[in-house]
Amino acid sequence: MALGILARRFAATVILAAAVAGPTVAHAVVIDPWVHDHSDAGVPPRPSGYTGLVQTFGQPCSDRANNSRSWWPSQSARNVAGYVYYHPYIARDVGYNIRNHVAHDHNDGSVDYLVGGYNCRTIRGSTSWSVHAFGAAIDTNSARNPLGQSFWNGKGADGYDYGRYLPNVWRGPYPGHGFFWGINWDSRPDPMHFQYVTDY
Repeated sequence: MALGILARRFAATVILAAAVAGPTVAHAVVIDPWVHDHSDAGVPPRPSGYTGLVQTFGQPCSDRANNSRSWWPSQSARNVAGYVYYHPYIARDVGYNIRNHVAHDHNDGSVDYLVGGYNCRTIRGSTSWSVHAFGAAIDTNSARNPLGQSFWNGKGADGYDYGRYLPNVWRGPYPGHGFFWGINWDSRPDPMHFQYVTDY
């Protein structure tokens, strides 16, 4: 009996203490599961030359050349989002690594139109196949960075100058994602252009 009274008094004390302390505020914990995938699946080996391009991506204008896609801001016009299509070989790198890298950094505003991938065509002024015909190249911020321009205009759709943020995400080794940047062509620089092959 004495134990029962003692238990009730203890319970009442706990309830009273909780009431005096007031409600507790639960703090939200943001769990961000995204991390770069720099495995061979995430950043696969980059081929070299036309033979390597065909061995890796297959023939130009094939069904597989545009069999993967991801959603990009300012894809077709400023602040008009849309899908960009490319080959599955670079799908995890483009759709998971690069797209999420930009979103994770809260830098969607750095992207400006036009953003394009697969296009069954030859290189401008040539009869050779464009890397776009293999789904192995992406053009971004094309309106501000036309073919022949020797510098990168880093102004995004939001009007802010991001410098070389986007090229650094696309190109080279970490934190880049293995793409060759067309601005490095001596004869005709192409700053909008990032391709997953060298020496072609």
